[in-house]
Amino acid sequence: MRYKFYREHKYVSFLLHEVERLVAKTDFRTPSQVHRVQEEFTFLVNLLEGHADYENEALHELLKKKGSSIHVHSEEDHKLQHEQLQWLQNTLTKVKECTDEEEQIELGYQFYLHYRKFVSDNLAHLHEEETIILPELQRLYTDEELQATSFATYEIMTAQEMIHMMEGLFPHMNPSDKEAFLTDIKKSQPEKFIVAWEGIKDQFSPEERDYFENSLLLKSCEKV
Repeated sequence: MRYKFYREHKYVSFLLHEVERLVAKTDFRTPSQVHRVQEEFTFLVNLLEGHADYENEALHELLKKKGSSIHVHSEEDHKLQHEQLQWLQNTLTKVKECTDEEEQIELGYQFYLHYRKFVSDNLAHLHEEETIILPELQRLYTDEELQATSFATYEIMTAQEMIHMMEGLFPHMNPSDKEAFLTDIKKSQPEKFIVAWEGIKDQFSPEERDYFENSLLLKSCEKV
């Protein structure tokens, strides 16, 4: 099995839909409910923009080095998504500043419609990255070369940051995804891995924990 990026898209997809469900039920006349939407939306925006920056600066740079331009559409999507998110934020601000209940309801409806469209666009974007960009990266680079990109990220992360990352990602991933992250961390940062494992191991089922302890702690890591 070839080395993969984009496993975190499962978490991104989950968050996109969670916010959509929240917005669908929100009474935009109620400040406390609007405040909750603002909090969840802000968290999502920060996540998406940080993720886009990583893709532009790390993964797309790999393609540029090999003379590939297949990533151009993805970067255009990132710019469009930034504009969509700005429009959505401006609409939320209007809701909070508005005092007319009917207008609040209408603004909330427009926010929902445009956010739902944003989710649809973003899911198509994630699909393109995994079905077009990932195969191109795999064609141009060896697994070891691709893995080195992830290793560079773990080099600058603390063990606590790794724990926080896995706490967010792992509930939305299958055992193969989890093993890929754990293996990368162990191979690249063995000392941090010991601390990170202690911080994350209680999240696993007994069966999963036994498996990972045997495969990652007692045996040599196999290539993912």
